Amino acid sequence: MVTIIPNVFRISYFPSHFISHLSPLTSHVLRLTSYVLRLTSYLLLLTLFPLNLFAQFDAGPNDTINPGVPVTLTTTYGLIGEGVTIDDNGVEGPFPIGFSFSFFGNVYTQFYIGANGWISFSPNPNAKGIRNAFAVPNTADYNPKNCILGPFQDLNPLQAGGPFIYYRTIGPDLNQSLVVMWCQTPLYGNSCRDSLVTLQIVLNEGGNTIENHLMNKPSCPEWNDNLATMGVQNETGFIGYAVPGRNATSWSARMEGWMYTPTSIDSFQIAQIQYDLQPILPGEKVVYRWYQGAEQISSQQSVVVTPKETTTYYAFITLCDGQEFMDSVTVFVIPYIPTAFTPNGDGLNDEFRIIGLPPENITEFHLQVFNRWGEVVFSTLNIEDGWDGTLQGEDCPGGLYVWAIFYKENDKHSVTNKGTIMLIR
Repeated sequence: MVTIIPNVFRISYFPSHFISHLSPLTSHVLRLTSYVLRLTSYLLLLTLFPLNLFAQFDAGPNDTINPGVPVTLTTTYGLIGEGVTIDDNGVEGPFPIGFSFSFFGNVYTQFYIGANGWISFSPNPNAKGIRNAFAVPNTADYNPKNCILGPFQDLNPLQAGGPFIYYRTIGPDLNQSLVVMWCQTPLYGNSCRDSLVTLQIVLNEGGNTIENHLMNKPSCPEWNDNLATMGVQNETGFIGYAVPGRNATSWSARMEGWMYTPTSIDSFQIAQIQYDLQPILPGEKVVYRWYQGAEQISSQQSVVVTPKETTTYYAFITLCDGQEFMDSVTVFVIPYIPTAFTPNGDGLNDEFRIIGLPPENITEFHLQVFNRWGEVVFSTLNIEDGWDGTLQGEDCPGGLYVWAIFYKENDKHSVTNKGTIMLIR
């Protein structure tokens, strides 16, 4: 788990105005050194945060601006789950699986969620109110049947901070997966409420395999002797299979993965697999952080920046207090802003414009142009608008004008860049 950005991100590269004053050979060496340092930083990022972590998290497209243009950077996360609120020891559903799934020889398209860490393909109305872990197989009428226990343990999904349970079907057609997740769900009992369970039950299309990933299953012997069951059983309760050592026993686990592979209509092979928690969650469970170098600049999904030079920003999200993902976006700054224009209708240099691409990311932009008496002759909030040298349809006289870029934040306007422009008639 990453908690801060390494200091390598603060490497000071050689500025171009410094290099330009050196001899050609020295300039070439320093430029090459600067490139190597940047490449080293990038490779270190890939080492710390493998590319597969970025698949569903996007810091947005790179931007190109003139200095001081306010750019709105926004992260997007593509796997937002459907939150489910369930009563204590309750059962909710049915919910759509999203594909056909075979379990103990029967095919289902819907499922139910039990508050205490289980899903089922039957309503199980008599299972409401059941909190004690049970060994499988189990034919008792009040215990869940036709179910996957991931594990079954007394949880408290009504504690403040929910929803704790959610689901989503992910993946392409014919290779989809239903992911059901309990995210930081408190154990029941006053002495156990700070013990948080995070787990996933995953149904895979095609092979009808079941994955069970445990990010954290803590131990709390003060309630129900910490008994929990991790397994499956059929709709009658006469056939059931449990992970060895986890059949209504006391145990704990962290970052484990298990696979149930059907070998016949009424049997499964159970094997430990690589832990691989799927990155889904309700939107309110995401923690955002934006960094410029080692400095955190925002804890919101979006941040407005006004760089004067090309800058790379790093966005992090933390899911379920453990999964962390990173992506980066670079704002390329073109330092040159025209100092003169000729609005004579020849199609060349007819307007004074400020660069900001893509325009949809320039949401807080305000450009004004003033004459020598301080009067506003042009004002726009649209980065795509340029000044054609007129005021209310009349040509402005040739001469020197002052322009300024403003950014409004917390009801305060600040100038992020300014300069002069010569209107030539």
